[in-house]
Amino acid sequence: MVYCGKPSGGCSVCRGRKIRETGRSLSRTRNNDWSRSSSETSESPTNANDDSRASELDVPLDSALSPGTQDKGISFFFSRYVTANGGPHQNYAFIYDVWKPPDSAQSQIDLVSVSMAAVGLAACSQSLQSPELMTRAQESYAIALGLTHRALRDPIEVVKDTTMLAVLILGTYEFVSGYSAHTMRAWQDHVNGAAALASIRGVAQFRTKAGARMFLMLCQTVLISCIQSGLPMPGTLIDLRRQIPFSEELMGPDFHVAYSVYKALQVRHDIKSGTLDSLDGIVNAISDVQGEISATLSGLPEDWKYHNVQLTQPDPRVLGQTCHVYTGLLQSTTWNMVRGIRMLLLETFVEKFCAIFESSSDTAIPEAYLQILAMSVKLLNMLGQSIAASIPQHLGVVSIRDVIDRKDSAHTLSIAAKKQACRVIPTSPAHDPRFGTGDDASRSGGSPVMFDPTRSTAHTDDAARFMSLASTNSTIIWPLYMLGMSSVCSPETKQYAVEGLNAIHREAGLEQARVVAGLLQEQTAGHSICNFSLLSKLPSVATSALPSIV
Repeated sequence: MVYCGKPSGGCSVCRGRKIRETGRSLSRTRNNDWSRSSSETSESPTNANDDSRASELDVPLDSALSPGTQDKGISFFFSRYVTANGGPHQNYAFIYDVWKPPDSAQSQIDLVSVSMAAVGLAACSQSLQSPELMTRAQESYAIALGLTHRALRDPIEVVKDTTMLAVLILGTYEFVSGYSAHTMRAWQDHVNGAAALASIRGVAQFRTKAGARMFLMLCQTVLISCIQSGLPMPGTLIDLRRQIPFSEELMGPDFHVAYSVYKALQVRHDIKSGTLDSLDGIVNAISDVQGEISATLSGLPEDWKYHNVQLTQPDPRVLGQTCHVYTGLLQSTTWNMVRGIRMLLLETFVEKFCAIFESSSDTAIPEAYLQILAMSVKLLNMLGQSIAASIPQHLGVVSIRDVIDRKDSAHTLSIAAKKQACRVIPTSPAHDPRFGTGDDASRSGGSPVMFDPTRSTAHTDDAARFMSLASTNSTIIWPLYMLGMSSVCSPETKQYAVEGLNAIHREAGLEQARVVAGLLQEQTAGHSICNFSLLSKLPSVATSALPSIV
């Protein structure tokens, strides 16, 4: 669950369990405490200092990493998680605004250094398949937990940017160190504690841009947790987010798009929880959210809108011959994030719709409701195809350089390096013949459904699925998964998603891509989005009733 108030006494970041040795197994290490609730951190300075002195004995520095091993972990951390682009949510490009590298004598007790080493060594161990490096990562993680616990018991240290930075980095460790059900629970507990810490820091954390950036990174992490759990975005975080001082650097289009996403998550939760129980209420709420999202996307600056590009020759890396080209990674990531959330919301609606009418099979379905269902299925298909159209740019098929200042639809662009040619076309998705009639679900022979693609229980495969998706630093693994698991996904589209994931694994060495590809392949044919007889009754959808861009 995500933070919606004071952390529970059972939260792994609030139980007060201490680390007394290194080299423990990962499962035992994860259960140790590193965070405190607001009531605990507001204790008197005298008591806090006493506890701090006592906790010094709990920091296992006797088995600290050698300088060389620590440097290796930190270097790998920087190579993967400190990048110039704004795509991945786990991007610490602002790190030097918060943290100054210590001298070698202090690096083994520097909270941020030890935390980075743990993450870097864990990620490196997976890339190299090295159990020894994972052991070193666990040792560094244990030390970092002890140091963090000490900082969070100090009323001065608890509100420092470096403490928040370390907490975020340790959350990344939970992402990359494994894909078990235990890992998922530990990560979710970690999110609770990090959100509690943000509440303790309050508006004061926005005095620096780095503080605001860390808060926005936390919001992205909480968003992922909300997607998994089905809960809405915590109102406390949304309220804090609205108090960030205006900054053109921080408040780009992606900043404002997030509020529509939060609203969609709230409606999804209200449907699942039964707060919205009437079909009319559900339809009105979803229509409101979809309209708000469409208006937000239509109002994006021109350099945030994608170009439609049609290839002149078939390419196995392209589903069909049309693809989207974006100005940059941030734009592509934001569009696909919005598409994924819209798909989750629509799948929730269709599932609820089918449940209502299948429970009363003798009840005639009003034509207006059938029209709404048809539009939802059509829009799901459009969203999936738009995700597919965004993939070729990530795979190097096309580039923004191919279309800059070349918007004439009659002009053909030569791409010599790719042995391909393309032309920019003005076609909107609703008019694109690739999107068909929206009947793919009924022709797919019972393709896997996505009703709740992020549902993760204690089962190992479900936990592996969610943690693999959440941990990836590639911006297209999650979209490919959403594409392959959509209830309107045809077998051909699913195969395209699997092949794309396998290509990422081969070329980038990302283990998460291989895991997610395997999960898609292992899915057996299940129930369709709703019964075939109902789908066969769906009316046609007028193009004018659909969004112009998705």
